Amino acid sequence: MASRGADPSTIVTGSFPVFNEPAAAAPTATVSRPEESRLRAILTSDRLNRAVNFSIALVALVVLSPLLLLLAIAVKATSRGPIIYRQTRVGVDRRSFGGDRRGVGERRSARGRSGDMRGRAEDSPATRSFTERRGVQRNGDRRSPGRRGGDRRAVDVGGRAFTMYKFRTMTVNAESNGAVWATKNDARVTPIGGILRGTRLDEIPQLVNVIKGDMNIVGPRPERPSIFMQLRKEIDRYQMRQRAKPGITGWAQINQNYDTSIDDVRRKVEYDLAYIERRSVVEDMRIMAKTLPVMFFRKGAH
Repeated sequence: MASRGADPSTIVTGSFPVFNEPAAAAPTATVSRPEESRLRAILTSDRLNRAVNFSIALVALVVLSPLLLLLAIAVKATSRGPIIYRQTRVGVDRRSFGGDRRGVGERRSARGRSGDMRGRAEDSPATRSFTERRGVQRNGDRRSPGRRGGDRRAVDVGGRAFTMYKFRTMTVNAESNGAVWATKNDARVTPIGGILRGTRLDEIPQLVNVIKGDMNIVGPRPERPSIFMQLRKEIDRYQMRQRAKPGITGWAQINQNYDTSIDDVRRKVEYDLAYIERRSVVEDMRIMAKTLPVMFFRKGAH
């Protein structure tokens, strides 16, 4: 059964959307398996991915700089507040899933001065307790001011937090009473903000995030830490989205509307996980090409 708002080329079977197009670098009669494996490794390599994303983002920023200036003037002239909206989002999680998820004080092990002494020290509860207390006392103020325990990972937000940029589309203090789902004809959206959101032009400043290495052009959309921690409790495998860098556009974004409920998020997670299983430079190019009609025809905008 097809998902609501899904692209006609996408069919949902079970819990995952299925791509009708063959995966990039699929084996063919003229390509041997070793050659196909090497080609697949190249197309999915981090170095190539980073080079392609950096180059596209840099060129796009230069080409779109006149448009960026016009949009910045429009945002400033039509509503009170900053031009650029900054918000902390959760990025890629490079830790192996199912690994260390212990709490504060349990992450650090005692370290001796030699291999044998190190082994005995780690086996000693008294030594381990002393080492953990020492880490808290020495590193508390230096590493994480205002956070008890001093461990930068005391609060596991699901990935590396970063600051995301976008043109402001809502009134100042739109979420003063807490985060709420955006709705159609949302009163908090500014006049120019409605146009920016409809055409997805408010996302253009995130090209800076791509150049910095926080995001890719294509990938799952990044979420706020507080919302992420809540959603991973309510949605099965939600945290698995963090195996890839977040993106400006993505397979979920071009096939689904803006999130208005937990069910919308649950549906997008299926698309995100399907993308992660087959992501490559070629697949990213296909998604970028499909993003343009979404922008021009304002698909899923409100």
